[in-house]
Amino acid sequence: MNNKISFCLLVVGYWLFNQGFCLAAQQSNKQQTTTNNQQQTTNNQQPTTNNQQPTTNNKQQTTINPVTNVDILVNSNADTIATDEVLTLREAIAIVNGTLPVQELSETERQQVGARKGSTTETAGSRIKFNLPPQQTTIELTKPLSILASPGLLIDGTSQPGYGDSELEVEEITIPIPVVAITPAADTEIWQGLTVVADEVTIRGLSIYGFNSDSIPDALIPPADIFISHPPNPQELSARQSEVDSPHDALLLTEDMLFDSLDMPPPKDVVIENNWLGITPTTEIGNPNPQTTNNQQPTTNNQQQTTNNKQPTTNNQQQTSAFGIYAYNSSNVKITNNAIANHQGSGIITSRQASNLLIEDNLIEGNGFAGMPDAIRLEGDISGAAIISNLIRHNAGSAIFTFKPDGAVEIRDNEITNNGKRLQQAAVYLMGNEHQITDNQISNQPGSGITVAAVPESRRVTITGNQFTNLQGLSIDLVSQQGTTVQAYQVGDGRNPVIDNYQRRRQTANLAIDTPRFLSQEFFFLSPTKVTLLGEALPGSTVEIYRVTDISNGSSWEPITSTSVDEEGNFSITLTEVEAGDQVSAIATHPDYGTSEPAVNSVLRALPTAASPNLENL
Repeated sequence: MNNKISFCLLVVGYWLFNQGFCLAAQQSNKQQTTTNNQQQTTNNQQPTTNNQQPTTNNKQQTTINPVTNVDILVNSNADTIATDEVLTLREAIAIVNGTLPVQELSETERQQVGARKGSTTETAGSRIKFNLPPQQTTIELTKPLSILASPGLLIDGTSQPGYGDSELEVEEITIPIPVVAITPAADTEIWQGLTVVADEVTIRGLSIYGFNSDSIPDALIPPADIFISHPPNPQELSARQSEVDSPHDALLLTEDMLFDSLDMPPPKDVVIENNWLGITPTTEIGNPNPQTTNNQQPTTNNQQQTTNNKQPTTNNQQQTSAFGIYAYNSSNVKITNNAIANHQGSGIITSRQASNLLIEDNLIEGNGFAGMPDAIRLEGDISGAAIISNLIRHNAGSAIFTFKPDGAVEIRDNEITNNGKRLQQAAVYLMGNEHQITDNQISNQPGSGITVAAVPESRRVTITGNQFTNLQGLSIDLVSQQGTTVQAYQVGDGRNPVIDNYQRRRQTANLAIDTPRFLSQEFFFLSPTKVTLLGEALPGSTVEIYRVTDISNGSSWEPITSTSVDEEGNFSITLTEVEAGDQVSAIATHPDYGTSEPAVNSVLRALPTAASPNLENL
C-alpha cells in the first residue's frame, strides 16, 4: 500500500514539474518577444537620442567659484535670502560661496559688502562680520546652512558690538562670552550648525547649539555644532544641481555628497577658537554635573542600558546638540580656547582622518549623558594629534578615548577631573601605538587613571610625569587579551601577574613590560633627611618614583624623581624631599616597550631613636 502511495505522489510531482516548466517556457517566450519589440522601438528612436546627445555633453559640471576677498557685514538675525534692506548670515555665506552675485543685492545690501582690507593673492580670504541689533543677536535657522566652501573664510563673532564685555574664567582658562548665537528655530530639527569643507576657514567668537537628529537616530551624517569634512566632487555637485532649483540648496550637505566624494582631499588648517559650543551665551558654566542631579552616582555596567534611555536636560531646558566638533575628515585643525559643554555625545570626535589635530586650552565639560560618553573620542588617522592644557571635567565617561586609531596622540598638561559621571570608565583609555601621556593631573575618577588596551595592539605607549588623585583603580592599567569583559574595555582588568614568556607578553599592552620591584617593603632613613631605594626593573629602562599619600577621599600619586636601570636590571636612588611614613611606588619606561603598571608600594621608616648614629659616617 505504501509503495502505491509513493508511486502516485511521484507521478503527481512529475506532472506538476512539467506544467511549471511549460509555463516558464511560455513566459520566457513572451518576454523575448517583448524584448525584441522594445529593441526595434529603441532602434527606431536612435536618431532622436543621437540628436539629443550634444545637448547633454554641453551641460557643464557644477563647480564652486568662491569669493575670497570681501568683507561682509551681517546686520540682521533673519534667516532669509531676499532683496531687501538687510543682510543675513545665510546671504553672506551664499556670497562667499559664489552662489549669490553681489549684483543681485539691493543697493542697501551692497553697502554691507566691500573689499577686504589687506587682502592679497597670498592672504586671500573673505570675512563675515556682525552688527546685529541689541536683543536680536540669536540667529534662528529654519533650514540647514550651505557648506562653507570659501578658502580662507573668517566668520568673526568677535566683531559684534559688546563682545568681550564679560568673560568666563575657569582655573587658568579665560574665554570671552559670545554675543552672537546660531541655533535651529523652534520645532525645527537641523543636523549641523556650520559645515566646513574649505581650507583655512576660521570660526571665532560664536555660540552654536541645538543641532541634532533625534527624529532619525540612525542618520548617516553625524549631527554636530561644527562638522568638518571634504568638499563634494564635481560629479556630486552636478548631480545635486540637477535635483534642486536653487544654487544655494546645491551646496547643502547630503549623504551622497559626503560618501561619494571620499576621493576629495580633506580641508586643512581650519581654526575653531573662542566659541561656546553646545551652550547659549547665558548658560551658567561650572555646574559639576549639568545634565544630571548632583546626587546621581555613576552607573555600573549592568545599569548602563537603563541609563542610556534617559534623556538629559540642560540648565535652561534648551535643545541639546548631539556632538560639538565632528572632524570627520580633516588635516591640521586647531581647536583652541573654546567652551564645549552639554552635548548628548562627545564634545570633540574624529572619524576618517584628523591628522595633526590640535586641541588646546579648552574647557570641555558635561558631555556624553545621552550618547557617546567620552569628552574627546579619537578614531581614524590621528597622526600628529595633540591634546594640551585643557580642563576636562564632569563628563559622562572617559575624558579621552582613542578607538583603534592610526597614528599617535600626545596628551600633555591637561587637568582631567571628576569624569565618569554616568559610566565607570578610565579617565584616559588608549588603543594604538606610541601615544605619549605626560604631565597631566588626573583625579576623582571611578576607574583607572590611564588604561592601555591590548587589542588590536598597543605598544610603546609612554606615560610619565602624571599626577593621580582619588582613583578607583590603578594609576596605569595595562590590559591583556584575556580581559574581554565590558569592564576591561572601559576601566581595565587590574594588576597583571608576573609574566615570564613571550606569548603572554605579546597578548598584553606594552608587551607587559615588567613592573619595577623594590627589594624591600620598607626602607629606612640613613640620616634624618636621606633614604635610599633599591630595586629591580627591565635593563635599559627609566624608573620614575612616585610619592603615594593617603588622603581623606583616597590616595594621591605624585612624581618626585627618576633614575636609570643598569645592564643587570638594578636601580638605586637616594631621596631627600620625603618624610618618614611616606609611601613610594614606581613605574618603568622602556623605548621598545612603553610604560609599566605601578609597583607595589614601599614604606619609608625612621630608625628607632636608640639607634640614632649617622650610618653615613660609619
